[in-house]
Amino acid sequence: MVNQVVLSAICHPQLEKSAASVHTLRIPSELPAFQVLCDFDGTITKTDVTDAILETFALPAFRDWERRWERGEITSRECLARQVELIRADRATLMQFAADIPIDEGIVTLQQRCAQHGIPLVIVSDGIDQFIEAVLHRHGLSSIPVVSNRLVWDGNGPPSLGFPYASLDCMVGAGTCKCAVANLFGLSLRETTYIGDGRSDRCISTMAQKVYAKAGLREWCDLQGVAYEPFETLTDVTERLFRKVGCFA
Repeated sequence: MVNQVVLSAICHPQLEKSAASVHTLRIPSELPAFQVLCDFDGTITKTDVTDAILETFALPAFRDWERRWERGEITSRECLARQVELIRADRATLMQFAADIPIDEGIVTLQQRCAQHGIPLVIVSDGIDQFIEAVLHRHGLSSIPVVSNRLVWDGNGPPSLGFPYASLDCMVGAGTCKCAVANLFGLSLRETTYIGDGRSDRCISTMAQKVYAKAGLREWCDLQGVAYEPFETLTDVTERLFRKVGCFA
């Protein structure tokens, strides 16, 4: 049996209000010993989907916003919002492009093992919902709950972004504050395994019980003295994770 947990930024004091702030997540009514939260871009996919779309379909000015973000002049939330407004392609074209982005096939095994043992697996991303959904649908993974920024289409104009899970207190200024999202779910970070690779994964990595890190997140954890296990593929993560809990088969 499962309960439907309705997530709303409106009812959480640290999350900003948004008209598109309600999302339904299905989790077991009795949580097991832990849960798994996983980044998407660069972790489940082999490249950042949003970056690839911007490089292919956005006006060149998107790079100016990227440089301002890199210099610390704006938050990643503002950067992404401005960049998405520069995309010049229709929805069908973007969805097809996103669906063709290659993935780490280990996510299939991770999803299967989590489902087999009743362990909640949730994608928590500072990326874009419709791009993520296109990738998951392509690979038969649409059952994995996703929490992310929201792509909004208004008539025939360019898309825009909604941020139902932003937090004014977010350490990295992300569109989706992963720490606040975990709290909103009622998930204890002390009982959470987190998997990630980048800047938006930093804060939650300091609080999760177990962290699997690669690429930029691994480098940051080294500099900050944050405990983690390095990984290259999600197959590696799955094998180590389930051997530790004694249920890998």
